[in-house]
Amino acid sequence: MVPYPPHARTPIPTDGIKMYVREAGQLIFPVSDLIYLQATGNYSWLYWKDGQRMLMPRTLKYYVPQLPAKWFVRLHRNCIVNLNYIERMERDDPDKGGLVYLRTGVVLPVSRRRWFAAKRLFQQNKLTN
Repeated sequence: MVPYPPHARTPIPTDGIKMYVREAGQLIFPVSDLIYLQATGNYSWLYWKDGQRMLMPRTLKYYVPQLPAKWFVRLHRNCIVNLNYIERMERDDPDKGGLVYLRTGVVLPVSRRRWFAAKRLFQQNKLTN
């Protein structure tokens, strides 16, 4: 059972994401295995370490409170990534965003507005790991 603080209405994030899977019912998936999430309209693709991807009928806004802020950063309005899977970040033009290269070989865009926050969190994460 997830504990509720007296002043909050939402549960404190644990080490898993609760999701309903048609074949198996409600399951908890480990957050550490989630590489990134990508929005497609009102749906989200979740990409996992084992190569599996899942299309879920929820927006990214639904998942944000379930993800530890120290592990995940929003790169763009349609993408959230796990900092532990970022290999490097590059930016060619200071007037534009940049690119994030994941250890899986995937390249994701970073918006200009979110570049500095993402870069700072990535560098902090590298220092602590």
